[in-house]
Amino acid sequence: MNYSKHCNLCENEITNLENGLTCKLTSKKPEFKNICPKINLNNQFQEKLESINLELERIRQKKKSVHLCFYFIIIIGFLLIIGGNFFVRENFLSVYTLYYSYGIISTGVTFLAVGYNKLNKFRTELYNSEYEKNEIDEFYEKYGIVYKTEFNFKEKIHGIQEVVVKMEFKNWRRKRTTTTYKINC
Repeated sequence: MNYSKHCNLCENEITNLENGLTCKLTSKKPEFKNICPKINLNNQFQEKLESINLELERIRQKKKSVHLCFYFIIIIGFLLIIGGNFFVRENFLSVYTLYYSYGIISTGVTFLAVGYNKLNKFRTELYNSEYEKNEIDEFYEKYGIVYKTEFNFKEKIHGIQEVVVKMEFKNWRRKRTTTTYKINC
C-alpha cells in the first residue's frame, strides 16, 4: 500500500534519510489497511486541497480564451495556405514569386502547428489537474470527508490577482474555512 498519500497530509509524519517515512505517534513505519485510525489532517490537508482546486479552477477559466485563440490562429493559418496557393497559380512568372508563395504556405502551416500546440498544452494541463483532484478526492472519500469549494476572483492589479477560497466541510472538525491567495497572472 502507498502510505505516502496518507502520511504526506498528516501532521504526524516524520521523514528522514535514515529511517524513511515514520509516524510521530508510534515511532514506527506506517502499518494500516485502507485508512489510518490515527491520522491528524490539519493545515497540510487544507493547503493541498485548496491549491489543487484553485489550479483546476484557473485552468477551467482559461478554456474559452484558449479555444478562441486556437480557432483564430487556425483560420489565419488556413487563409495563409489558401492565399499562398492562389498566389502560386496566378503569379507563376518567376522563381521569386514561387519562393514567396511557398514562404506564405509554410507560414500558414506554422500557424496551424502553433494553434494545435496551444490547444494540446491546455488539454494536458486540464487532464493533469483533473487527475490530481480525482486522486485527492478518492483519498478524502476513504475518510468520509466531503467538501464544497467556492472561488471569488478579484480584479487583476499589476499582474497579481487576489482569490478568496471558501470551503465547507462535512465530517471534519473544521466546518468552514476562508483563505485568500495572491497569484501571478
